[in-house]
Amino acid sequence: MSGTSVETIGVTPTGSALGADIQGIDLSGPLSDELLARLIEIWAEHLVLRFPDQSLADEKLLTLTEYFGGQQPSGARKRRQEMGLGEHSKNNPTDPRFNYVTNLDYDGNPSATPRGNGAYELRWHSDNSYVEVPPTATLLWGQKIPVDGSGQTMFCNQILAYEELPVSLKEIIEGKHMIHDGSRNTANMVQVGGKAPKTQADIKGPVHPMVRIHPPTGKRALFLGRRWDYPSTYILEMPGDEGEELMDRLWAHATQEKYVWVQNWTPGDLIMWDNRAVMHRRTAVNPSSPRIMHRALIKGDPVVSAWDNAAAAE
Repeated sequence: MSGTSVETIGVTPTGSALGADIQGIDLSGPLSDELLARLIEIWAEHLVLRFPDQSLADEKLLTLTEYFGGQQPSGARKRRQEMGLGEHSKNNPTDPRFNYVTNLDYDGNPSATPRGNGAYELRWHSDNSYVEVPPTATLLWGQKIPVDGSGQTMFCNQILAYEELPVSLKEIIEGKHMIHDGSRNTANMVQVGGKAPKTQADIKGPVHPMVRIHPPTGKRALFLGRRWDYPSTYILEMPGDEGEELMDRLWAHATQEKYVWVQNWTPGDLIMWDNRAVMHRRTAVNPSSPRIMHRALIKGDPVVSAWDNAAAAE
């Protein structure tokens, strides 16, 4: 592979609502300005990019984040370190700029119940929507994949979901915001040192618009964040049963199969997804077969509300 020329890049769309394979580039090497500009252009169109056969452990992964805006610590991991808590496994890096998503326990053995959430099925969500400035994107590199291919990562296109939202629902959510629950982690477990909310009034987290602008394209995208067991993330302007019913309708629409692409992992795959316009989830992981993924977040900019941008694309 070569990463020195735009001419080396091959782009193969997945044929689904989002996603493309990128061939002919070695992401562990330097990226020219021309090459980077082309990658950003392709990424804006497809939202999720897969780069096969990459070698991007640790520092190389961090170097890659710098090309796309810099690195952002995980909200949950930052919380653990501020509380003086140890890592989920003895092999996990202490460097807060990246982490391993793995089903290995503290002794390095695959497990159905590791200390982290790397073995469980994960619901649809946007990364770190519970912080004031969520990351722009996530980089996930597959070092070791279970022998049965379990632990698939699924993505859904929230720009397309908004575009095809019934007019009646667009009118209902116009101008509305959500409180994003920061009490739970991605596996729907209460954060270490936290307390499960008993009512929606107990939920602490940022307020985000229900529709945000995707800066590279100017298009609107649904921004639902995460929805766990009640009480959870809720609509600020309608927090009761009416809001719950609306959320049911929105989540059912936004996660339809027609908006989804499934990543079946191969060792060496690097997946890069746009957290501003994409939700993702993970299927359960084989508890008897190791899975080790290296993860880094790309620094975010403040959420651009669709409600404050009259000129934004509809």
